[in-house]
Amino acid sequence: MSFLTPLFFLGVAALAAPILVHLVRRTRARRVQFPALVFVRQVPQRTIRRRTLHNLLLLLLRCLAILLIVIAFTRPFFSGGSAARDNSAAGATVILVDNSLSMRREQLFAEAQRRAEGAVDEVRNDEQVALLSFDKRYTVINRFTNDKNRITANIRSLGAGWDGTDYEQALRGAESLLGEVETTGPKRIVMISDFQTPGWKQASATFKLANNTQLITLDVGGSKPPPNIAITNVEARGLIFGQKYLDNLVVHVSNFSDTPRDHVQVDFQINEQTVEKRDINLNSRDSRVVEFTGFNLNDGANRCTIDITTGDFIADNRFYFTLRRETPAKALIVESASRGRSDSLHLQSALTTNEDLPFTFTLKSTGSVDPASISDYALVVLNDPGPINSALADALAKFVEAGGQMIVATGPRTTADVFNASLQRVAPATLRESVQTKAGESVAITDIKFDHPIFEVFQESGRLAGANVIGYFRSEPRANAAVLARFEDGSPALLQARTGKGRVMLFTSSLGPSWNDLPLTPLYLPFIHQMVRYAGAREENSWYGLGQTFTVGKGKEAAPPPIDTPGGARLSETRQTPDGDLLVTAREPGFYRLRYNDQPGFAAVNIDGAEGDFTKLNFAEFTAGVTGGAGGGEGSEANRNLSNEEVEGRQKVWWSLLLVALMLLLAESFLARRTKMAKMIG
Repeated sequence: MSFLTPLFFLGVAALAAPILVHLVRRTRARRVQFPALVFVRQVPQRTIRRRTLHNLLLLLLRCLAILLIVIAFTRPFFSGGSAARDNSAAGATVILVDNSLSMRREQLFAEAQRRAEGAVDEVRNDEQVALLSFDKRYTVINRFTNDKNRITANIRSLGAGWDGTDYEQALRGAESLLGEVETTGPKRIVMISDFQTPGWKQASATFKLANNTQLITLDVGGSKPPPNIAITNVEARGLIFGQKYLDNLVVHVSNFSDTPRDHVQVDFQINEQTVEKRDINLNSRDSRVVEFTGFNLNDGANRCTIDITTGDFIADNRFYFTLRRETPAKALIVESASRGRSDSLHLQSALTTNEDLPFTFTLKSTGSVDPASISDYALVVLNDPGPINSALADALAKFVEAGGQMIVATGPRTTADVFNASLQRVAPATLRESVQTKAGESVAITDIKFDHPIFEVFQESGRLAGANVIGYFRSEPRANAAVLARFEDGSPALLQARTGKGRVMLFTSSLGPSWNDLPLTPLYLPFIHQMVRYAGAREENSWYGLGQTFTVGKGKEAAPPPIDTPGGARLSETRQTPDGDLLVTAREPGFYRLRYNDQPGFAAVNIDGAEGDFTKLNFAEFTAGVTGGAGGGEGSEANRNLSNEEVEGRQKVWWSLLLVALMLLLAESFLARRTKMAKMIG
């Protein structure tokens, strides 16, 4: 037997305490002078012997309990027997090789391969070895085998990838593999990495290795991480309809080092032509935002890049994205046949002041609209149209059900009964009575959902409550309708609902000045533009992250186009959506070329910008977080056999000793009480 903390044997001195108590409290006969012995009771010799034996037994129990407690604190364990068999039996080792983006710097991955080969050489010939590579996901390269040459050959065939790092996922994969093997020997995980901070967050960690699994970490990243500046994000609207980009294109640049960096060049290019350059300064651990706007775009997909010149880690110094310029779709405004064209003047003016709207508009009266032509449009705006004939109403319903978008506004020419009868199939609400305020009075638009795309621009720039409304319809929303804004009395002001594949928005006041002064306020223009943009919204990402899946639609040839990867290889993806579009998972950064016959397309893919932070993990926190403090440190030779701590931790002899000591103390307490009662009765 061996002891983990033998210094606690000094506690044996505590045995003196019960012995001293026994000697001090030993019963001594008191001398009493009697003139005659006839009155003295004779005590049998047998009773005296019994009491002496009781006292000696109590002393023995007390001493033995203290001795067991002292031995328990020395943490004893058996170095032979089963422990020796566990230590000498062939175990199982999983080698985890980090092939994330950060391993591309300098010669880190080559060093990682060298250390992995060394780890394979150090395991016993009869030991089972498995090989995993990992970045944000893990890949099983080899399941358990005794063939060291095979493992070594696969290590040499590995290469560094482009994705970020996730140490927790890697350990999950290794633990899962270890669960497949049965062995009485030790189980080990050898993790080889540069151990950077972004790969593990203590606050969100949820995984710990099993108690019988030992973690060995081999750090190839060095003690002092190199400085690095990276482009971490670009915010851009991927689809526009005008020649000029009028939004703000926002670029995020981060300095991941403790040294300030001055005169960092930020170069914005479109189709490999420089559009604009900026010069910025970055403090240590600082992030800056650079904005570009007002530049022109060609028709179709434009390949855009942001480059920084820093002389450090090259892989995160370029960011790829696309800006697609498309021809606006056709839209129709329908007004009352009895009104003059000037009644829609404000609406027309608002829709023609911005070239970057997804529609071009045509104005017609209800009497001049051919119901058969409705399907030619992508959006129909009913601007207080008055009565609608049944053919047009039926065409509008079919238009929406097939996927068309419609905006409806009421007004003085709208009648609730006629409106409900004509548009009952698609309208978001049933109109009730109209409300007209008294002279000099008005109501405001309140209870606005500012998180909705239509109203998000009003969170900071203004509030629709500034408009004065003198007329509107009370309405009863359909079950599936969403109320986006209300009037002061709680009646819905703007609603939306889906019917079939399409969507209808209903504004229960007017879009002209007849029932409110909204067209006369600065709020009118953004309100109309946001409604129209929302109606024409199409999901178009300007870029994707590694590992994301994007959809490649069918071309005019009714099939997805051939696709070339950024490296120039022809992609062989076969996964498709139910509609026949191709699903592509991004595996490398750059532009994927979509070879449509009429016009080529592009999809931009970028690395995880956070991977450029090479700050070292806190090893103490990491080891404690994933192993509960039972992991090994850097290096493998010292962890080759089970340590004394591990053997003792498995056996836990101290727990049995404390349990026996407790039982002895309980027995001592019972006997002491019984002896005391016997004395009292005697």
